[in-house]
Amino acid sequence: PFMKGLGERIPVPVLLLFTMVFWGAAFNVTEVALHHTTPAFTAFARGIFGFLILLPFLPLSGSRLPRTWRLWGFAALMGFGGTSLSLAGLAEGTARAGPAIAAVLLNTAPLFVAVIGRFALHERVTALRAAGLVIGFAGVLVIILAGGSSSGEDVVIGGVLTLAGALGYGCAGLLIRYLSLTGEPFDVVGMTAAQFLCGGVLLIPYLFLSGDLGGSDWGSGELWWSIAFVVIGAQVLAYLTFNIALTRWPGSRVYPWAFLAPVVAILIEAVRGHLPGVLPTLGMAIVVVGLVIVNLPAADAPAEPDDQTTTSPNTPDSASRSTSASA
Repeated sequence: PFMKGLGERIPVPVLLLFTMVFWGAAFNVTEVALHHTTPAFTAFARGIFGFLILLPFLPLSGSRLPRTWRLWGFAALMGFGGTSLSLAGLAEGTARAGPAIAAVLLNTAPLFVAVIGRFALHERVTALRAAGLVIGFAGVLVIILAGGSSSGEDVVIGGVLTLAGALGYGCAGLLIRYLSLTGEPFDVVGMTAAQFLCGGVLLIPYLFLSGDLGGSDWGSGELWWSIAFVVIGAQVLAYLTFNIALTRWPGSRVYPWAFLAPVVAILIEAVRGHLPGVLPTLGMAIVVVGLVIVNLPAADAPAEPDDQTTTSPNTPDSASRSTSASA
């Protein structure tokens, strides 16, 4: 299939940089959408509209939706964690705890992934990679806290909801990683579409219970171009490249790239004429240093002698297997 070959040819850092450009830009664009509608609708739109946009491209790219109940079960779990829980947790966490606290807690996902991946997938994290993770997270802390954002009125509940979202976001990626390591025949594009569908459906109760949809400005062109951007760019294209990267690299190496999202957001603001101060600039530099350390060849853990996986996750065979069509 076209997407399978394309995903194998593009270097993983290029895939992840592509993802982070859209995720970084989504901060400002989502803020525009929230002037016209509820956080619940933006979350629901990312799931359901993402599925509807991706669906016609499945046959064109040689992909298809999962063909077994087992794979649909994985898609439902990924949709719940990576779409429903993460988006709802971020929306509610931001409203209750404030944007600064929510942003910090959401960026704990790479730390969850490193720990859970070690025990669930037996993917070791070297001391050097762990140091890079901590340094990158420290850079994010500097960036966000330098903004001086105030906290919300319900910090504890908001913090718990955001942490739940971060955990769901991390576990969804680990499920993709698990499928690629075990040799389960699945299609990354089709599985991503199924994830969006399941996540969007699970968000329907939240959509109707969390806010006044009738108060949305449905006639606003600004609303719909911002929704189009976050759905096509930050959801469909970004998640496709991110999931493909997870079939080729360990989660502890992929997820730290998410630290770049706030860096991209600051750079976009700089292009618009709002130059960052000393502390945000220092934070961006710290993030880059952490990311460089995470991706050093010396940070890769050697394969364990008793490793039961048939193929190293960095080999073409693993990526090829994980992007094959479902049986």
